[in-house]
Amino acid sequence: MSITFHKLTEQHLKDVYDIRFSVHENLVHGHQIQYLQREQALDDIRQGGGWICKKDNDCVGYALGIFIPEPLVGGLFVKPEYHHKGIGSHLLSLVTTWFFEQDTSEISLTTDAGSKAERFYRQRGWQPAGVDEFGQLIFKKYRENI
Repeated sequence: MSITFHKLTEQHLKDVYDIRFSVHENLVHGHQIQYLQREQALDDIRQGGGWICKKDNDCVGYALGIFIPEPLVGGLFVKPEYHHKGIGSHLLSLVTTWFFEQDTSEISLTTDAGSKAERFYRQRGWQPAGVDEFGQLIFKKYRENI
């Protein structure tokens, strides 16, 4: 099995959608639909903070770091059949490193309470920081916690 990681480009948008809609948890919430609109998604990709993972010729995961204007992990998704292979961890590391190379001191993300993603982020040192107005958990990563 050949697993590789590449910078996310506009040409990967179809793959991003395929991966995003393959998951069984952290399904799309109503307030997130606007971020999946084609032009918005392309603008986010153009910021340069995204990576995609390929297994042979199949795209199996992606992560996207964006400034809106605060640093946010706008998505990290791996197709369920590729969970527990280190793909999500590596994608998260790429995005986190990219943010800190931009002289960012704090990164946020949101996820659903009780999800496998919640445990995933906690195990990787992300700190709980409350709940957003949509009921999702907020996590933060600080430069000194790398």
